[in-house]
Amino acid sequence: MLLYLIRHPQPVLDQHTCYGRSDIAVAPHMLQPCLDSLLPLLPRDVPIFSSPLQRCAGLARALATRLGQAQVVLEHDLLEMDFGHWELRRWDDIPWDEVEAWNQDLLHHAPGGGETLPAMARRIWRALQNLRTCAAPAAIVVCHAGSIRMLHACAAWRDEQLAQLATGSTPLPDARAWEDIALRAMAQRRQIGFGEMLRLTLAPP
Repeated sequence: MLLYLIRHPQPVLDQHTCYGRSDIAVAPHMLQPCLDSLLPLLPRDVPIFSSPLQRCAGLARALATRLGQAQVVLEHDLLEMDFGHWELRRWDDIPWDEVEAWNQDLLHHAPGGGETLPAMARRIWRALQNLRTCAAPAAIVVCHAGSIRMLHACAAWRDEQLAQLATGSTPLPDARAWEDIALRAMAQRRQIGFGEMLRLTLAPP
């Protein structure tokens, strides 16, 4: 299965504001250029999945219209990381000791009391399993940079486990696996641009 993973267009907020789970609109002038660049790269007649946040769902619905798709499947587990009470605060206004507590324990500390990285890995794994159930050779997925990194990390962990087990059955992650997947996602330093598309090939079930 081939996934066309697309990060949402640029939102109205800038990089100096913390936003993850917050429902932020797309900058009005950014949607059409994003559509124009993506449409020549995408297949028709494949299902379209999206994070329910408007910065993703708006692009997904516009793509569906242009590609002749009847609907978009909104997948809650594709949401960006939850930053708790940090959401919509300027990074400079977040107390340094809170930021440093996260820096000291990136795996287990929930920034702003929101979500830990292993918890995010668990739900992104669920999202990936749901994508597999659509029984299509390809799918378009509009979501967030953090979600895209975690999808790649989940797929890489699964491929590695399949190669080691050589049983053909899908491995079931445990607590240590969620940490491993989170670490893989953290190790992906490449920036994913707004409206950028990455391809991810999933091994057969």
